[in-house]
Amino acid sequence: MIKFSWFAPGHPAQLAIGLMIWSIWFIAMYAGLSVVCQLTPPAKQQSADSWLNIGLAAFSVVVILLLLALAWRSGRYCAAQHQRNHSNAVNRFVGYVSTILYLAAAVATLAGGLPVLVFAPCA
Repeated sequence: MIKFSWFAPGHPAQLAIGLMIWSIWFIAMYAGLSVVCQLTPPAKQQSADSWLNIGLAAFSVVVILLLLALAWRSGRYCAAQHQRNHSNAVNRFVGYVSTILYLAAAVATLAGGLPVLVFAPCA
């Protein structure tokens, strides 16, 4: 089995992974919305409860849950490192900062996904 060391909670790559997940979500969501509106737009009489908005909201919820799970994982790692007296300070710092960045990315995903619940698509 392959073990990815960059996926460890104390690895510096964790500082960028949350924001990369958010940026991929942002591009996929709004590019997907634009493509669907060009190719097969939903009926005009539908409001925010169209199949497109429901799909985009579900995609947003999945990404938010992923980011919150990664934040929880980093937070647990920080708590475990804090209880050890001889823990690596750099790994603990990376864990704390990545927890905050995962939470910030989750809040940004929530803020970017809220218009899907209110506005009609392709309007």
